[in-house]
Amino acid sequence: MRLQRKMQIHIRFKIHYIVFIMPLIFALISWLYFPLAAQWLITNLFGYTSTAQPVNPVWYWLLRFFYTWYTFLAIGIAGIWIIAAFFAKRKYTETKQAFYPMVSFLVPAYNEEKHIAKCITSLFRCAKNYHGNCEIIVVDDGSTDYTYEVAWATAKLLHAKNPRIRYKITRHMVNLGKAEALKTGVNKALGQLIAVVDGDSEWKQDTLQKLVDYMLANGKSAATGYIHPKTEGAKGNFLVALQQLEYSQGLGIDRCAQALGNCVLVVPGAIGIYNAETLRNILTESSICSVTEDSEITLALYKRGGKVGYLSAACSETDAPTRIKSLWHQRLRWLTGWLHNIIGIHVDLFRKRSWLSVLLWYSFIFEYVGALVDLAAITAFPLLFWFAPDRLNFAYNLIIFAAYGLLISIINQAIALKYAYGKLMHGRLLKYTPFFPFLWLINLFARLRSMAAYMLGSKGSWHLTEASSNQKYFKA
Repeated sequence: MRLQRKMQIHIRFKIHYIVFIMPLIFALISWLYFPLAAQWLITNLFGYTSTAQPVNPVWYWLLRFFYTWYTFLAIGIAGIWIIAAFFAKRKYTETKQAFYPMVSFLVPAYNEEKHIAKCITSLFRCAKNYHGNCEIIVVDDGSTDYTYEVAWATAKLLHAKNPRIRYKITRHMVNLGKAEALKTGVNKALGQLIAVVDGDSEWKQDTLQKLVDYMLANGKSAATGYIHPKTEGAKGNFLVALQQLEYSQGLGIDRCAQALGNCVLVVPGAIGIYNAETLRNILTESSICSVTEDSEITLALYKRGGKVGYLSAACSETDAPTRIKSLWHQRLRWLTGWLHNIIGIHVDLFRKRSWLSVLLWYSFIFEYVGALVDLAAITAFPLLFWFAPDRLNFAYNLIIFAAYGLLISIINQAIALKYAYGKLMHGRLLKYTPFFPFLWLINLFARLRSMAAYMLGSKGSWHLTEASSNQKYFKA
C-alpha cells in the first residue's frame, strides 16, 4: 500500500513537471513561427511585400535578442508562474481547529488620523468573527496629528460594545520608525499569534479567521493574504486602477506561486500574521535597519527555518497613492529597500540550495538586470528602426508585435484577476490593460533610480520630505 502511494506521488510529480514545461513549449512555438505569421499578415492585410536586402549582423542579433527575451518572458515565464499559482491554490487546506490561540493585532501608525478609525473598526469586526480571543494594540509612533486621540476614542467606543475584545493604545513621544513601533507592540502583546496591520488598511470581516485556519492547518510560521489597493472617493481613478491590475498580477499570481515552495518573499505590512515568539525574537535580537522592514523580517524568518504561506481568500484593503509623486516615492522605497535586503543584509541567502535562493536570483535577474534590458530596448528601438533595411516592413512588424503582445497581456491579466478576485473582468479592470505600460514605465525608471542610488550609498527613506507636516508610513 505504501509502495502504491509512493508510485502515485511519483506519477503526479511527473505530470506536474510536464505541465510546467508547456509554457516554454508555447513560447518556443511562438518564437519560431510568429515572424512568419507576421510577414503573412503584412503581405495579405497591408498589401506590402518586402524585398530581400542585406542585413547588418549587429542589427539582426540585437533585434533577435529583444524578440527572444520578451517572447519567453511574456509566454514562458508568465505561464510558469500561472501554473505554479494554480497548484499552490489547490495544495493547501483550510480546516477548522479544535482550539484557537489568542491573536494580538498590532497597528503601527504615524500620522494616520484620516484612516486609523476605519482600520480599528475593521479589526474589531475581525475579532468579533474570530473563534478565539483577541486584543488590538495601536502604537502611535510620535504622530504630529491626532492619530493617538482618534485611535483611543474609536477603540474605547467599540470596546464598550464588544467588552471581550481588549485594546491598548500607546505612543512614542518622538518618531522612532516603524521597526521600533513594531518592537514596542510585540513586547506588549499577549497573543500566541500577532497580526500586523498598517494604519491605513482595513481587513475584511473573515480575514483573521481564514488566515489562522490556513496557518495552523498547514504548519506556517507566518502567512499573508491579498491586498486590494483603494482610495476613498477615487472610484475609477486611473492610477489606482493600474495599481489594482499590478497587485492582481504580483499577489494573485506571483506571491501565490511563491507559496507553492513555502517561499513567499515578503509578508507586507498591510496584511500579515506571525507566530508571536518568532516575531518577537526577530525584532529583539536583530537590528532592523532597512526601509522595507517587512521584507527584512520575512527573510530573517527564513534563516530561522520558518515557512511562509499566502492565502488569496484573506483580503485587506489598503490606501493607494493617487498621485505620481507619492507613487514614485513609494516605489523608490520598495525597490531600494529590497536591494538593501537581498544584496546587503541577507546576501548569504543567495548561496543556499533552496527554492528561496532560486526566487531571490529570479527577483534580482528579472527585476533589476531586466530593467537594464528594458532601458536598452527603449533606447535601441529608434535606432533599430532608423537602420532597418526596410523601415516600412519593420514598422508593420512592430504594429503586429504590439497587437500580439497586448493580446497576451489581456489573457495574462484576465487570469490574474480570476485568481485575485474570482472574476476574469473584476470591476471592469481589464479595460485598463492597454494603459498598463504607463505604470510599467514608472516602475522601470524607479528601479533604475533605486539601483543608482543604492550604488551611491543610499538605503532609501520613509518620507516624501523630512519637513513634511503630513508624513506617514508608506506600505511595502
